[in-house]
Amino acid sequence: MSSWEWIVFAGSLSLSFVIAGIVILKAIARQNQAKTNDRLEVLHKLNFQFTTKIDAEKSEQLDSVLSIQKLQSHSKKSLASGVYRDHPVQILNLESLIFTGNAVITVRQSVGIIPLNRSVPEMIITPKNVLHGLGKLFGSKSLSFSTHPDFSRKYTVKGPKPELIEDFMTPQVLEFFEARPGIFWAVSKNTLLYFNSAKELFSFADIERFLKRGTRLASHLNKS
Repeated sequence: MSSWEWIVFAGSLSLSFVIAGIVILKAIARQNQAKTNDRLEVLHKLNFQFTTKIDAEKSEQLDSVLSIQKLQSHSKKSLASGVYRDHPVQILNLESLIFTGNAVITVRQSVGIIPLNRSVPEMIITPKNVLHGLGKLFGSKSLSFSTHPDFSRKYTVKGPKPELIEDFMTPQVLEFFEARPGIFWAVSKNTLLYFNSAKELFSFADIERFLKRGTRLASHLNKS
């Protein structure tokens, strides 16, 4: 094969890759748009108001709550507000970039935000992983509850006033967490915040399950 033929071949191959890339990106865009449309339909059925334009005042209010989980650096993509089981709820969709070596990964997740009608100790309740085990070796402390070892095995609990958290966490609340591992929970400024890490919600089943979990816990916390 001559040099010219190699150039033509290489050029054709490169063009094929470019076209394939464009086709793939368009397919992903169509898929994302379809999922977004599905979410809008679900929120409409639930009588939630959806917006992608979050004004500065509302954004600042959201940041004040998100800061407890250090989520204020995320880009807010949309906000849905409504009432579910007599609880006012907001579902905030966030997007962030995570740098892993030479790669950049886009992470999207949905965050539930529910105001509470009583004063609740500030706390962060995080599913345990390998990093928590390493943190314990270096002196990082978490509350434990001897009456509920399964809860203490699954979650780390931290807050500025541990004694208030210990008094506040009733058996009903602890059992609620035991049955729902893998969710990040936090209470700040008498507001409940929760999410599944790196999970954005689209389907009716996922969104309703998400709402049920948050409002059930809010009900427990309001009665505790």
